[in-house]
Amino acid sequence: MPMSDCPGRFPAFVAPSHSNHQRCPGYVPGRVAPVRSPTPSKGPPPPPLKPHGLRLEQRTAPSLSVENQRRVPSLNLRQRKNTLICCGVSLGAFFLTLILVLSLTSGDELDENCPDHHLSLRSWNPGHQPDKDIVVQTGHLYRLESSATFRSLTIQSGGRVVFADNVDGSRNITLRTHHILIEDGGALHIGSPKCRYRSRATIALMGRSDNKDVPEVRFLGRKFIGVMSGGTLELHGTERVSWSLLTRSIPASGLATGDYAFQKNFSRGINFRVFDPDTSALLYAERYDTHDSWNDSLRLTQLLRSLPAGRIVAMAVGDSAVKSLVDETKKAIKEVLGSRFAYDLKYR
Repeated sequence: MPMSDCPGRFPAFVAPSHSNHQRCPGYVPGRVAPVRSPTPSKGPPPPPLKPHGLRLEQRTAPSLSVENQRRVPSLNLRQRKNTLICCGVSLGAFFLTLILVLSLTSGDELDENCPDHHLSLRSWNPGHQPDKDIVVQTGHLYRLESSATFRSLTIQSGGRVVFADNVDGSRNITLRTHHILIEDGGALHIGSPKCRYRSRATIALMGRSDNKDVPEVRFLGRKFIGVMSGGTLELHGTERVSWSLLTRSIPASGLATGDYAFQKNFSRGINFRVFDPDTSALLYAERYDTHDSWNDSLRLTQLLRSLPAGRIVAMAVGDSAVKSLVDETKKAIKEVLGSRFAYDLKYR
């Protein structure tokens, strides 16, 4: 039984009753020696444990999630770019298809040889503006769809005006103006050599050449169609069968070898013709012998003063027409027709 006779942490033990008890070496009275387990014998190391699939995924999951978080913005950006590209391509294909459908429904198939079929052209319906000077500037590419009226038309470098046409030739367009000026690099097209204009195109020059209300162009005047160096004017209508005027019958065997010429002798004086401006029909034809007759000169004056406005008048001098041409007649020719040459006529 343990006993303690002094203050201390270690208990005191009573010595055994038999004194002949042998003590093991290293024995210390009153102390308890811990008993150590024997050292285990060294054996082969255990085989390494194979990691479980689920646990490996669980261990790598955090790193993969971080990488995915880093990749998500770049993937979203690529997806947006691809989406925008697809949308752009789809819209382009849609508009191209729409243009082709509209062109086909209108009855005209696109032909690269026809100047009015170019996709770069923009429809133009300016209407009638007789007091306005129109300037087609650089980059303005117009397809004239209907008749129009201007005071003047100027096509600058890089500008283009094309008359619209259709298959059945029913689109008749009339352009009325005092003058048309095509500058260097400008262009006016009515058909082309490989795509003849099938409809009726009319360019009517209005007014008189001495009208001060119309600005004058240097070297060209006020009433003209002028093409400067480097400008382009293309006029190609439907080809028609050519014809010739015969002055006598041709035998079946043909004409004899030799020179042939058609000669028309103008009568002496002023040969006068009046035409209709719409149909070009000859309305009046007469000769006034102003070389020998004052009465013919007065008759011509009265006719000029009585002509309706808008008539087309042509005069040609045969032989001589000034001997009996009075000043009143010359004044009427200048005032009514705007001719500057009536006072400059000389003998023959």
